[in-house]
Amino acid sequence: MLRPLTQGEALGRFQVSAAKAERFAEFYTGEGADPASHDSFCRQVFRRSHAERAVDPAQALPCEEVAVADENGWLDFSGNRSLPFHVQRWLSVDLIAPHDGEYAFRLGTCGGVRVWSSARLMACFTPFTRNVMQFQDVRLSLCQGKNRVLIHLDELFERDTLCGLKMVYLDETPLGTVACEGLQQQRIPVPSASDPEHLLMLMAQKEYGPEADALLAHLLKRVSAREEGSVYCLLALLQLWQDYRNTYFPPPLWRRVKSSILGYRYGHDERGCDVMDFSNHASAFRCAQSLAGQLFPDELFIASSRVGHQQKALAEGRMKGAKS
Repeated sequence: MLRPLTQGEALGRFQVSAAKAERFAEFYTGEGADPASHDSFCRQVFRRSHAERAVDPAQALPCEEVAVADENGWLDFSGNRSLPFHVQRWLSVDLIAPHDGEYAFRLGTCGGVRVWSSARLMACFTPFTRNVMQFQDVRLSLCQGKNRVLIHLDELFERDTLCGLKMVYLDETPLGTVACEGLQQQRIPVPSASDPEHLLMLMAQKEYGPEADALLAHLLKRVSAREEGSVYCLLALLQLWQDYRNTYFPPPLWRRVKSSILGYRYGHDERGCDVMDFSNHASAFRCAQSLAGQLFPDELFIASSRVGHQQKALAEGRMKGAKS
C-alpha cells in the first residue's frame, strides 16, 4: 500500500531489526570524569570511539518488525539500563520518487544516525548528546521509482536514556512511502531492579539457606559491576560486614564482600567507566564512603588510591559541606 509523504510530514512507519546490545567499557577504568563536563566519563569515551567509526551496511541486521512513530513523528526506542550498554538498531523504509534527484530531510535524533540510499552513505550524524535531541538537514539522492533507504541508529544507554529518530520531509515535491504490511509491531522490554533489604531481613531473622546465598551473590555481582543503583547494594554489604562478619557465609564469600567494597567507585573523582548517578544518590554515596573508610581504615581503595581513613575524612567533609 502506497502512502503519500508531503512537505513538513515525518516518516511514520519503518521496518526495524531487533536490538543488538553490547556491554560498553566493561574493563576500561581510565580516569574520573571531567568535572566541567555534563557527560559521564563513559560517554566521553564512547563519543571518542564511536562517533566517527565506520559502519558497514552489509552487516545490517534483518528488519523483520514494524516500528511506528508517535503523532509528532518521534520513533522512540528509549529505555533504562543499570550498566552502560551500546545499543544498535537497523531500520529501513521504501521511498517512491517521481524523478531522479536530491530530496531534503531534517534528521532529529537522541543518539547517532547513519543513512544510506541505494547503498551510498548519505548522512552520518552522530552527536551522542545524552537525552538531548539534535537536528541536521540532509539531502538524499533518490532514483525515479522505488528506493530502499537503510538507517543505522545507535546510542550509549546509561540509566534512563532517550533514544530515537525523527525524519521530516522538507521539499515541495511529494514522495511516496510503502507501508509495512504483514509485519509484527515491536515492543521494548525494560530491565528490572532488585531489593537488597531482603537479604538483611533474612540475616536479622536468622533465616540462613540457599535464598540468602543467592541474594548475597546477586548483590556482589551488582556492586562489582558498578550498576546504577548498586550503592544501595553496597550499603547492605557494609552492614553485613559490620554486623555479621565471618559468620554463616563461607570465607571465600566474605573475601568477595571485602574486595567489592575496596574496589567500588565512591565518587566522580575516582577512576572508573560506569553510569552510576552520583548526583541524585549523593547522600548514599557519602554514607557508603564514610562507613567503608571506617571499617577498613588502613586498606587501599582501588578506584581512588586512598586508604580508608582518608576516604572517611573526605566523605565527612562532603557531608558537612552539603549541610552548610
